[in-house]
Amino acid sequence: MRRSTRRGTTRRRALALLALVSVLPFIVTSCAEPEPIDRRIMLIGIDGMEWDLMEPLVDSGRLPTFARLLEEGTWGEVRSLDVLESPVIWTSIGTGKVPEKHGIRGVGEHGDGHEQMPVTRNVRRVKTVWEILGESGVSVGIIGWLATWPAVPVNGYLVSNYFVFGQPSEAERTSAITFPEGLADDLSRFHVKGADVPDSRAAEFTGGTIPRGGVAGTRFDALRGFIAADETIRHAGLHLATAMPVDFFSVYLRAVDSPCHMFWVDTFPESGPGATDESVELFGDVIPKYYEYMDAVLAEFLALADENTTVIVTSDHGFSGPEWTGSTYHVGIRMHDPTGVIMFAGKDIVVGGELADVSVLDITPTILALMGMPVADDMDGRVLTEAIDRSFLRANPVKMIDTYEDEDGDASGESDEEPIESPLDDEVREQLRSLGYIE
Repeated sequence: MRRSTRRGTTRRRALALLALVSVLPFIVTSCAEPEPIDRRIMLIGIDGMEWDLMEPLVDSGRLPTFARLLEEGTWGEVRSLDVLESPVIWTSIGTGKVPEKHGIRGVGEHGDGHEQMPVTRNVRRVKTVWEILGESGVSVGIIGWLATWPAVPVNGYLVSNYFVFGQPSEAERTSAITFPEGLADDLSRFHVKGADVPDSRAAEFTGGTIPRGGVAGTRFDALRGFIAADETIRHAGLHLATAMPVDFFSVYLRAVDSPCHMFWVDTFPESGPGATDESVELFGDVIPKYYEYMDAVLAEFLALADENTTVIVTSDHGFSGPEWTGSTYHVGIRMHDPTGVIMFAGKDIVVGGELADVSVLDITPTILALMGMPVADDMDGRVLTEAIDRSFLRANPVKMIDTYEDEDGDASGESDEEPIESPLDDEVREQLRSLGYIE
C-alpha cells in the first residue's frame, strides 16, 4: 500500500514511460461524435492534501477511508503547476489546460481603477470538463469549485464557490450563486457561518479547550470559520448527490489548506517563528484532526457511490512550512508544495497500482476517457491509462479529436475581461488576506 520513495523522480519517469508504451495500442484518432458510456464519476477535490502528512495518519489508523482507497484503488503523487495558486490549479484540473490557455492567472486580478479583485468565472476562456460532458448529454453536478461564480447554465446544477459567503437568502447575493438560480434559496438551510459552529464542535480540534479572547481566541474563531465553510459544502453536496443524482458529480472542499496555513508552525514548531508552548498545546493537533474530519466527510460521499461509479480524489498541491529566504520567513502561497495527492478507485480502476509522473493536467483527459469520450489534442494533459483496467481500454480505446472549443471561441488565454464585482468581494478579500494570499 505504501509508496517506495517520496520523491523517486527517476523511477517514476521510467514507470511513466513504460506505462505510455504499454497503452499506445489503446489510443486512436476519432472523427466520430462523442458517445458517453453508462458510468458515474465522482470527483472529490480536497485542497492542500499532502502525502507527508497523510501517510503517518493512515499508518496509525486515523484515516480509515483514505486507507481503504489506497488498498482498493490506484494512487500516487500529483504534480501541480508552476503557479501554486488554487484558482489557477483547480481551473487546470477542470479543463486539462495550462493557465496560458484557460486565462485564470491568480487568486485575484487588478481591475481598471479597482483594488485587487477576486478572480471570477468570466475570465476563463475555455470549456470545463463538466461543460464538455454536459454538451454530450451527461448530467452534471458541481459543488463549490473555485472560480465558478457567476454560475452559468449546465446540464444539471452548479453551486458556485461564492455559496459559502454571505447568506444565500439575501436577494442581492443570490444572483448567479447557483444554477438554477433558485437552487440557492433551496440550499440556504445548509448554509453555516462561523458563529453557527458550536464552541464544543471547534474544541474537538483543540483537545477540548475553548480559548476566550486574545490571539488564541481569534485563531479559534478562524478555525470555526474553516469548519463552517466545509460544513456548508458538505451538507449541500450530500443533499444534492442524494436528491438529484447525476452521472458526473464533483465537490470541492477547502479543507486542509486553510488549517495548514494558520496552524502549521503549531504542529511543526521547528518550521518557522510564532509558535509558543501554549499555542503548540492548544493548536498542535488541529491539522491531523482536520485530516480526520475530511476522512469522515469523504466516507459520507463514498457511501453514495455504487458499483457503476469511478471515484477520483485529488488535491491541487501539497504543503510545507513557511519559506525561509535567508532573511525572513514567507507564508501564504509560498507555503504550498508542488506535489499533492491523487487516488482512483471503483469501476474499471486498477487495484493496487502506483501512479508515476502524474500532473493536475491529466485529470480532465482521464475523465473523458473513462466516459468513452474523445480527448482533445489542445489539452495539455494525458490520459492516465495505467490507472485504467486493460479490458476497459481494449473495449474503449482512447479517442482523440482536435478541440472541444467553439470555432469562434478564444482559447488563447489573452482575455481582456476583468473580474466581475460582487457584494461579496470584501468577504472574499478578507479570507484571502487571512491566509496570506494577498496584501
